[in-house]
Amino acid sequence: MMVPKKVLVVGDWRWPWYQEACSRALETLGHKVVRFGWADRLAISTGSGGPSLRGRWLQIQARLQFGPTIWRIRRDLIELAAKEQPDVIFFYNVQMIDPETVFALRRSLPDTVFCQYANDDPFSVKAAPGLWRNFVKSIHCFDLHFAYRPANIVDFRQAGARDVHLLRAYFIPEEDYPVARNDCRPSFRSDVVFAGHYENDGRLDGLLAAASTGLRVTLFGSGWDRPLAAQGQAGTLRNLAPVVPVFGAEYREAICGANVALCFLSTLNRDGYTRRNFQIPAMEVAMLTQRSSELEGMFVENRETAFFRSPDELLKRLTWLIDHEPERKAMAIAGRMRVHNDGHDVVSRMGEMMMVVQEFMNRR
Repeated sequence: MMVPKKVLVVGDWRWPWYQEACSRALETLGHKVVRFGWADRLAISTGSGGPSLRGRWLQIQARLQFGPTIWRIRRDLIELAAKEQPDVIFFYNVQMIDPETVFALRRSLPDTVFCQYANDDPFSVKAAPGLWRNFVKSIHCFDLHFAYRPANIVDFRQAGARDVHLLRAYFIPEEDYPVARNDCRPSFRSDVVFAGHYENDGRLDGLLAAASTGLRVTLFGSGWDRPLAAQGQAGTLRNLAPVVPVFGAEYREAICGANVALCFLSTLNRDGYTRRNFQIPAMEVAMLTQRSSELEGMFVENRETAFFRSPDELLKRLTWLIDHEPERKAMAIAGRMRVHNDGHDVVSRMGEMMMVVQEFMNRR
């Protein structure tokens, strides 16, 4: 029986909860992990405002996925892979590696299993033009594809993928855990919180509905200042600007400092669930999430989470949760048990992936 031992994880390494979290999980499972990223090559910094590219020339190369720095990254990847001889190469959110580079890797590593994955939606009609062109063009070069959402399974197959499997989002146990509300700083304490980016998909209406009741609303994320400013001086959320993203311990405080945490699903990514749907319950906070058939299959309604479809329903469910503290706390506890018992953590997800890889190795 073939057992994959060494895994080369490839990605930009901008965010610690993507490639690095998966790498640590693979190591926990007993695999030797070789890391290859290019955040440092493109001078990517991760400050309180998130990652940014410093230097005009590097910005141009990153946007075009073309230029001497990009060519050097591709060449170094080929050289590292030839040196390490991994059993598996796992491409996570890889946009700049072109098909020619993947073919060069395959020529030097005929026995290696090539896997591809992305948590954003590479097939979305709303995605930035050209951003995912190398990803999509490379689909036929890979042995296995792991789709973040069910809709992408069909997309992968239509684009030429031979073997596609669902691999959902996850929570990270060492990051997403309960913190007592009183241990959170006062600025993070609220009745209801949403921590996520802005999209023009109705989420602002939902937050306005929550704020209209007089409840204390906190908001964190990117892209919010312009839509908040558009409310005018009388807007009920106007005083929240400027809105900034939160990461790490601050993100944990933002969620755990709230009685209820909201979750909206991205229309840009055609999400039926998002990573927050696993993080919020893992932190033992009552979750009020936008309804989807996928989430209805994961959580028991009104016992492990609460659902809404519209701003009116959001307001109705939120008001009930705030007014019924014992039931709200019981929901938070039940939600945490659900995500742990069902294996929605990153180690379990990587275990699922490596089982598929091992089965592929043993049947080819």
